Amino acid sequence: MARLLAERDSTPLHLTLARRHERLARRYRQDSLADAIKASAKALKDKADLSEERDLDRQSAYDNVLAADADLDDAVRNLFNATEIHDRQHPTTPARAILFPDGGFTSITDEPIVREPAIVLALATKLDSLGAPHALAPHAALLRTAAQGVTDALAAQESAIRASKSADAEEEIAAAALRRQYEGNYLDARKTPPPRRAPLPQRPQQHPRYPRAKPRAHPGLALKGS
Repeated sequence: MARLLAERDSTPLHLTLARRHERLARRYRQDSLADAIKASAKALKDKADLSEERDLDRQSAYDNVLAADADLDDAVRNLFNATEIHDRQHPTTPARAILFPDGGFTSITDEPIVREPAIVLALATKLDSLGAPHALAPHAALLRTAAQGVTDALAAQESAIRASKSADAEEEIAAAALRRQYEGNYLDARKTPPPRRAPLPQRPQQHPRYPRAKPRAHPGLALKGS
């Protein structure tokens, strides 16, 4: 092995080095070490896959919160626009000044998302106080539905965040277990001598009764040297 794994190393690097170690262990017929590191690597891979899946769930939950918040803002904006039509048709019983005393709706829609549902529910209650039947009464149910949608989306997001953090922690635990196994294999491999290679074939020995003949000089060379 080139080096031991470190806590700062990423999960892909953990898996890459573990698989390389497994291949080397099997090459030198140390199957017990190869099987041990393979099991630890599989456990980490499973936890990493789960962590990635939970992170995708967290991102999806965040998108749902944004969509629910947009629906709630639309419900408030629609009511605000409806009050303009209502007050034009019923100038003696204006509703906008009661529902939106500051003259606009951004004081509601610009609130932090965790506070906006409660403010909208208060707006729906104020709408109910206008009496029934009222031309704007159907908006109260729409406001409550949209506010509940944000509340549910926020709760789902919190659950997804907790699940993602839990999966990340399990991945870290599996990575630590892989590092321990990797180091243990390293120490065991140092104590285990490598398998002996088969001896190379030796050159055949000359039979003592039949000594190797001496090479004869080339006739031409003998004449030339004489």
